[in-house]
Amino acid sequence: MIRYLIVVFSLSLSYFTLSAQHDFVDTITSIDTDNLPLQSDSPGLITNIDSTETIPEKVQFDSLDYFSNELSFVSYLITNEQYKDATFLLNRLDVQSKSASLEQQDSITYLRGWIYYFNREFTDAIGVLSQVSTTYEIGLQARFYESICYVYLEKFDKAKTRLSIIQLDTGSQLWELRMLQYASISLLTRDYEEFDSLSAYFSNRYFEFSTEEKSMVTYHHELSTYKRKSPWVAGFMSALFPGIGKFYAGYRGTPLGTMYMTLPLAAVAVEAALIAGLLSPQFLILGGLFGIFYIGNIWGSALSVYSMKREIYDEIDRNILFDMHIPLRRVFWQ
Repeated sequence: MIRYLIVVFSLSLSYFTLSAQHDFVDTITSIDTDNLPLQSDSPGLITNIDSTETIPEKVQFDSLDYFSNELSFVSYLITNEQYKDATFLLNRLDVQSKSASLEQQDSITYLRGWIYYFNREFTDAIGVLSQVSTTYEIGLQARFYESICYVYLEKFDKAKTRLSIIQLDTGSQLWELRMLQYASISLLTRDYEEFDSLSAYFSNRYFEFSTEEKSMVTYHHELSTYKRKSPWVAGFMSALFPGIGKFYAGYRGTPLGTMYMTLPLAAVAVEAALIAGLLSPQFLILGGLFGIFYIGNIWGSALSVYSMKREIYDEIDRNILFDMHIPLRRVFWQ
């Protein structure tokens, strides 16, 4: 009985629900939508549209503004050392550069060349930077970086030539920066007289490279006053006691290694001579090994004088190159 009542109740509820939905649809369809008022101040209703107003079919694309924004973003990427992303974006802009202004085209080329320079691909950097015209200020920056690329390639005459074509006002910041670059090249070529004449223009009043100007004077003093030790003295000292000649040349850890290799061989050779005799195979072998190490120690001590000089000069040259690079970053990437 209970089951029968539940079934009857469910069927009745379904009937009333369907009837209500049917009445609601009839009500909606009976509304005259043509006479509905459209009020602009009523939320949710569409306002009247003036059919006489024209809607532009296409918004004009401002290519100059586009390239300006993209180049600003590239500069941001470079400043944050995201060079791969910057290179990707520059390559895309280079393809699209026909619609850019001449100055923007030069900027794209310059930034591409600068990234080559940063990656130490100096030949490629020169090839790209040389395409930047001198019409705009960006061309001036390109000449500075092109010059330092030649310096890294040890083509110093070409480096000076690229600097010389820049038109600058005497006494200006960039003019003094060029004097610093000239003076640095004279140190790398060991032309100390030329450095003396160029360093006279160092005013030390531009914070972007005043420290580097002082450093160049220090490098000049170190290079010009360095006196190479005598290879004969080094060899003679090592003949008296193995390793002392290298200590005289300027090395500190190497002499100890020479002593540890040579002195034990000498002791073993002497022991073999005392036990087995001077003509014994043991002494001849051990004595021969000691003689090779002993003569090699003397010869190595004499050569260490030259190698020490080369190491000192190479370290100073690396510092000079670094101090040529840093002012360019400070001046052109503030």
